[in-house]
Amino acid sequence: MAAVFSAQRLGTPILILTIKECWIKKIWSGEKREEYRNITPYYDKRFEKYKNTQSFTVGFRAGYSMNSLFISCLCKLHIGKGKENWGAEKDKEYYVLEILKVNK
Repeated sequence: MAAVFSAQRLGTPILILTIKECWIKKIWSGEKREEYRNITPYYDKRFEKYKNTQSFTVGFRAGYSMNSLFISCLCKLHIGKGKENWGAEKDKEYYVLEILKVNK
């Protein structure tokens, strides 16, 4: 996984979200193609400016350290139900970040 960079080595993406390291590895391998966030006022505000865009850059970071694993992706946002094997709860609606491209 030499191409999973630390946040210091890449330019800062538009939006940075923290996720578990195991999910970063699955996104990098192409196995996981969506990331989910609960529909809450916090995420309503964070995603407000991206709701009507075709796609935007998201940085996923495994933890809060500047040395944490980091991956940059082109994503598309919509609301929908997630897949349980990718971390979603059954029949629950989320903000879905569809991963269109991993920036390698």
